[in-house]
Amino acid sequence: MIADLLKFELKYHFGQISFKVAAMLFLMLGYFCAVKGGFGSDEVHKNSPYVITNIMALLSLCSIFSATLFSANVVLRDSMHKMEAVVFTTSIKKLPYFGIRLSGLIIAVFSLLLLAALGIYIGSFFIDKNRLGTFHLYYYLQPILIFALPNVMFSAGILFCTAIQTKSVRAIYVVGVLLYIFYMLASILGDSPFLATSANKTGSADILPVLLDPFALASFFGETRTWTIPQRNCQLFPFEGKFLLNRILWTSFTSLIIVISYRLFDFRLAQQQQLKVKADKIAYPTLISYRTLKVVPDGIAYHFRAFIARLKLELIFLFKNIPVMVMLLLWVFLFGTALKDRLFSGAYGIHSYPATGIIIEEIRSMKFGLILIIFYAAESICREKSVNIHSIVYSSPAPDSVFWMAKILSLFGLVFVLVTLNIGIGIILQLTHGYFRIELPSYLSLYYYSAFPLLLFVVLMVFIQNLSANKYLGMLMNLIIVFMITYAERFGLEHYLFRFATVPDLQHSYFNGFGYYTHAFNWYMFYWLAFATVVAVLTIGLWQRLVEIKIKARFRSMGLALKQHIWVISPALLIWIFCAAFIYHQTNFIGKYKNKQALLNWRLAYEQKYKLLANLPQPVIKAIKTNVDLYPAEGKYTVNGTYMLKNESNEPVYKIWVSVDPAVRSFSVNIDGIKKTVRDEVFNQQFLELKKPLQPGGEMLMKFSIEVIRNGFTPFDTENSVVNNGTYIELEKFVPQLGYCYHIEIKDRQERKKAGLPEIASKPPFKRVYQLIDFETTISTDIDQQVVTVGELQHSWNINNRKYFKYKTAAPINFMFALSSAKYALRKEKHKGVDLSIYYQPGQEYNLKSMFQALKDALDYGNAHFAKYPAKQLTIAEIPQYKGAATAYPGLIFSAENINFLGNYSEMGTINQSYAITAHETAHQWWANILTPADGAGYAMLTESLAKYTEDVLIEKNFGKMYLRKYMSYDNELYFLNRNYNKEELPLAKTLDQPYVYYQKGGLMMYAIKERMGEQQFNGALHQLIEEHRYPKPKAIAADLVSILLKHAQPKDRNFINDCFNDVVTYKTGVKVLNCNLLKSGKYQVDVLVDAERLSESSRQLPDLEIDLACFSSLEMDWKSNTKPIYFQKVRIRKHKTTLTIIVNQKPKTIAIDPYRYLLDTDRSDNIFIVE
Repeated sequence: MIADLLKFELKYHFGQISFKVAAMLFLMLGYFCAVKGGFGSDEVHKNSPYVITNIMALLSLCSIFSATLFSANVVLRDSMHKMEAVVFTTSIKKLPYFGIRLSGLIIAVFSLLLLAALGIYIGSFFIDKNRLGTFHLYYYLQPILIFALPNVMFSAGILFCTAIQTKSVRAIYVVGVLLYIFYMLASILGDSPFLATSANKTGSADILPVLLDPFALASFFGETRTWTIPQRNCQLFPFEGKFLLNRILWTSFTSLIIVISYRLFDFRLAQQQQLKVKADKIAYPTLISYRTLKVVPDGIAYHFRAFIARLKLELIFLFKNIPVMVMLLLWVFLFGTALKDRLFSGAYGIHSYPATGIIIEEIRSMKFGLILIIFYAAESICREKSVNIHSIVYSSPAPDSVFWMAKILSLFGLVFVLVTLNIGIGIILQLTHGYFRIELPSYLSLYYYSAFPLLLFVVLMVFIQNLSANKYLGMLMNLIIVFMITYAERFGLEHYLFRFATVPDLQHSYFNGFGYYTHAFNWYMFYWLAFATVVAVLTIGLWQRLVEIKIKARFRSMGLALKQHIWVISPALLIWIFCAAFIYHQTNFIGKYKNKQALLNWRLAYEQKYKLLANLPQPVIKAIKTNVDLYPAEGKYTVNGTYMLKNESNEPVYKIWVSVDPAVRSFSVNIDGIKKTVRDEVFNQQFLELKKPLQPGGEMLMKFSIEVIRNGFTPFDTENSVVNNGTYIELEKFVPQLGYCYHIEIKDRQERKKAGLPEIASKPPFKRVYQLIDFETTISTDIDQQVVTVGELQHSWNINNRKYFKYKTAAPINFMFALSSAKYALRKEKHKGVDLSIYYQPGQEYNLKSMFQALKDALDYGNAHFAKYPAKQLTIAEIPQYKGAATAYPGLIFSAENINFLGNYSEMGTINQSYAITAHETAHQWWANILTPADGAGYAMLTESLAKYTEDVLIEKNFGKMYLRKYMSYDNELYFLNRNYNKEELPLAKTLDQPYVYYQKGGLMMYAIKERMGEQQFNGALHQLIEEHRYPKPKAIAADLVSILLKHAQPKDRNFINDCFNDVVTYKTGVKVLNCNLLKSGKYQVDVLVDAERLSESSRQLPDLEIDLACFSSLEMDWKSNTKPIYFQKVRIRKHKTTLTIIVNQKPKTIAIDPYRYLLDTDRSDNIFIVE
């Protein structure tokens, strides 16, 4: 009997159309995640245990939605169809009934994940074999058993218990959403990826947040974030430690909830309470004489009254019930926690002031609200049918438009409530943290930028839900459509014209609000509003008044509705077509739109066509003079300029080859004495054949002009942004270039192989000759703005309501001349003959003092140890926060607003990033400008790594070594985190495009070498490097620095230096106290065991380390920035295990190996030992 009942239960589950659609969806999800998903480096196999576990763990989250639908649709079918009285009178007992219903739900949901695993397997047949490893069945079985099954048991078990106890669909929805929220909260607290993507947050997670994640994703991502590529390809996720505790905890919790629910489950009908009314208290109604009433069930007045009555009912249904209130409270809790975490727990421990602009950027996106809309759209549309009163309600003479409008507006109300709650969260967070600059207009803009796209989704979801005959099928269809729209780009649908209510990702800045995309946003919203209007009319025409009406009859009624509302549809369609034409013109013609594949093909075609000409002799640019006209309000600029060209080669130049960036809308080039001009419009190339070749040493002038339009319909380029306030253009990238453009080449090995190109593009040989230019420019902008660019400001003036600025360099510079234009405030100081200036947004003065201090400290240190700073001025200009922190040009630093100007570093122990970043960028005046390395491998080491070293030393000198310890801990962690999401790591001296190598690792290695050699010796080597390779001497390459350091170093340090630059080496160190004895002298003898391993690729070797050993009189948690060790010594370690004896004046509480954390240690859990 039990087997028959379970068979019947499963047959019922599997027979539901919602299950069939969900099954197809999970099969496709598994396939697409395997084929299209990105899981780090290309070297990670697509069918590796890490990838399969990753996909299965994430899809177990998606199963919550399925479990919610199945619980509402199948588990509650007896109460929904009033069959409980029949079922409860059969011979089936309580335990089988309970167990079979629960088992059926778990098996049904679990089967979806099995189908997803099948989809992953099928996907492996459509992946390049080079991206696959060996197939092993247990790679699939293990994640299914330790992730998918426990997670399904938890979510399905909790939802089943909710259903069986409450018999309320609303309660099931609330708990389903609560499970998602619970996961997100655990992700935030545990520093795991919020939606399963890598986060650059630093600081290891405590065990509590890891245990609190019911889906164990925090544990998985936390453990695997430092896995190497071989580990990801071959190693199963270990069923031990925190993860094992997590599985035991939540499996036990689920079992306990199920047992309690079984105990509380009453296997009988609830008794109706009878009202006992005493006869003497019965109130008899007053008799009223019959009279006729005139009813006019037609006309505007009647329709309006009917609409108001329906709207009141819809609003009461939506907001006057406990589940919705609980849902809204959960929303506040989730977004409040997430917002606080993002503002006050960023990478490197960065804290931000809770400025309105920063908060708006964090709370603007409300995609999670789509889940609530899906649930409540289904409940609203199907409510009358679910309680069997639809025949009565829809027999009224009120037209379908009244019912549609009432339901739509109630759901609109939900959207506005969500936006209002987000605004309230932001304001309360500001007030509770003592920030009182509440910018209400900025908050109110969210009712447009956040709410309006959701309102359009409401219209679409109501249409789909109304179209579906089954409530749960409609919900599933809505979920699929939302998923496809959200991830349309991954499926190849990239153009925003075809992605409903989706716009380019808005970015908020204090300079210009949502500036760049605002114009395009308005057009897209108008475009989709017109489309939604048509959808609304179709919805009304297809409105389900009665269940018995077949789809053919509904479509016939839709035809009638279209005729009745032709006055609405016609202008809507015309507006829609007009907006589509305008957007298409702006995007495809003005913006030269290319999707990813077209852009890839364009780049491949460029290389195939022009690579053979890469060695065509070309002159070099010796001087440039430009006139730049900025039009911020129009989103465009023009440049008219002149190049002085010189042939520095040993052979004549017959053709001038001009290349212009694709972002340039139009350009022209003119040279006197041209014989023939060939122009390639596809690639923006122009060949100018000279009547007389330019002989070696000869010079000539080249005139050019370009026009660039940045209108919001083109992808936002942070290096080429023209906005109302806060324009920033790295102009050297958009003026004409000479010769072949190597940066256009595709670096992806798979794509190059498909195109028949060499696996790795051959790099040009090192060009070790400096090619500096004299630079002069005149820039015009709006009358109320200030322009900042490289060189010295000669003078400024006003003409025709425009402001002009003339800049000129005092000495030749590299081909680098970015500019910014904004409504700046200015603060100046003078330091040892150098004029220091900071251009900033008014009201953002928080960190100016620390930034000026960093400028002064870096100038002093660079002048003392590297070379004399060559310019008379050093300027910082604030630019909008789009990406990155800052960038350096000769005598000029462009600094982003959020981190540098709006970061809050007032708390003790908080690393002052405004100081650190300013010091780093100032260091680039030496490490990129005075010393400009040759392009190629090692360039970033000689620029970024040395700037990072300078930054670290300045932090140490200004704040102390213990303060620097925290900074280096972050660098260590980010290095190990990012190295496993990238391709095979190259040695520091050979790195090209691996930022975690030349930033995090590079800075740590330079500092470690300084500690080995001594600061004076190391800086002496850097000084020698500059003197031997500054202009006009040959440019430096990485080998030059390594050679100089080896000459300056003692023999015992040379192996370590070679490891740092020419190998990929990490270490595993640990310390343990064997004995701590009090001596007669009152001192303490401490016997210490040091473990050390040198890890190179996959091998383990004997170490050769000189490592710091320190004793402290306090526990690590009590260490402050000014904490000093009671004992410190550098010890030589040349074995895996080394025993040392040290004598200290007092009993230590902790002993640490590498206490300042500049060694690349794979596991720091045993670097500090607490002395009992």
